[in-house]
Amino acid sequence: MKIKTITLKKGFSVKELGGEFCIVKDGDSNNGAVNGLPSINETGIFLWDRLMRGVTTPEALTEAVAVKNNLDREEAEADVGEFLAKLINGNLVDIEN
Repeated sequence: MKIKTITLKKGFSVKELGGEFCIVKDGDSNNGAVNGLPSINETGIFLWDRLMRGVTTPEALTEAVAVKNNLDREEAEADVGEFLAKLINGNLVDIEN
């Protein structure tokens, strides 16, 4: 699937829970992570921040990860693809193909 843009849905945020960073539903009184995303790593936090700032294309996200982590395009693309797949499977984003 070729994605043109990806936008975070409202009502979710990243929080530290028990020493790990997780995506949680805002207002969740149980402070539980979203199903399928028990925790996210530093790259996930970085990508979440970029999405929150309005970076909406996989290409721009890939470029940002490549520069930040000094990776070649293929490695950065794999990292971005894995994280975006988790967001899509967790129903946390709207995508335009």
